[in-house]
Amino acid sequence: MDVPEITLSGSPFDKGFAHGSLCRAQVLRSLDTYRTKFARKGRNPFSWDDARAAARSFAPALAGEFAPYAGEMRGIAAGAGVSFEDVLALNLRSEILYSGLAPDAPAPAGECTAFAAVPPATAGGAVLAGQTWDYARAQREATVLARFPAERGRPAFWTPLEAGMVGGKGVSAAGFCLTLNALSSPRTGSGVPLHVRMRRILEAPTADEAFRRAAALPVAAPACLTVTARDGRCTAFELDPDGVEELHPEDGVLVHTNHFVSPRYRSPDPPGWSTGARYDRLRALLRGRPGLSMADAERFLADHENGTRSICVHPAPDTPPGNLPQAGSTNYAFVADLAAGRVRFVPGNPCEGAWRDVVP
Repeated sequence: MDVPEITLSGSPFDKGFAHGSLCRAQVLRSLDTYRTKFARKGRNPFSWDDARAAARSFAPALAGEFAPYAGEMRGIAAGAGVSFEDVLALNLRSEILYSGLAPDAPAPAGECTAFAAVPPATAGGAVLAGQTWDYARAQREATVLARFPAERGRPAFWTPLEAGMVGGKGVSAAGFCLTLNALSSPRTGSGVPLHVRMRRILEAPTADEAFRRAAALPVAAPACLTVTARDGRCTAFELDPDGVEELHPEDGVLVHTNHFVSPRYRSPDPPGWSTGARYDRLRALLRGRPGLSMADAERFLADHENGTRSICVHPAPDTPPGNLPQAGSTNYAFVADLAAGRVRFVPGNPCEGAWRDVVP
């Protein structure tokens, strides 16, 4: 499975134009995926026109320090030959899917499994962090690996993106990793779109600033953002329009999936969800196992215990061929050893693909 790799530099518009023009096919794939996904949201389908209208309501949030990201979206739109509102709607995917912004927002039953493992749980002082990205299988064709060189006091960083979006998970040369777990809430807030916020975190000049930006309020979409620093500090920030709760490693291990863990929010795992099964399984694999290594993490992210509720997600065997593009699947995974400055990436399912080193 080929994943395009691009390097983006220059003005915000220049970065976006390069992204859009080099990855036009991937941007169009993202647009097609989300048009379909929004339309299938439930009893009250959300049309693409509805999505564009919702996106317009967030335009005022992209001002001041966030204005460059609006410029980058305009560049993506110009490069890909689509409208700015199309690209803005892509960058609002979490707000549309997982908050009260749209009716019948579905719970993210199978999005991502993220972890951090720090001393004393690891071997040789390793500081490990990473995750799977589980989502519509069609988005494999929209995945892009983007590198942003250091510029104007901002360290270089690496991020796997859904084409058309300006931000996501990633690893910074400043010595920290950012992972994401989608959460669901009936509450709607106002604030900077989640994927723009994530880009702003990756651009932090230091790990201390990354922690501060991850915890900042207000937020519009519920999510868990986990920041792990190469000195072993790690915090998972469970964010909701009502506030933020912090989680820290236990015995050097922290795991998060797609449900609120903190007592303030904790709720039972609804029938059919995989989030509780994935959470319990990865915790069991990581905890009480001294000397955790990057190879261990790679192996655990390929785990198939619990069948269709496993960490390494495959479409159900009886999925009709026409439904496969929207079926849940692990589309990639990555693991970083921040102490060693090493990042490993695998496209597709970790059980099938070849892990390789990428330059952070």
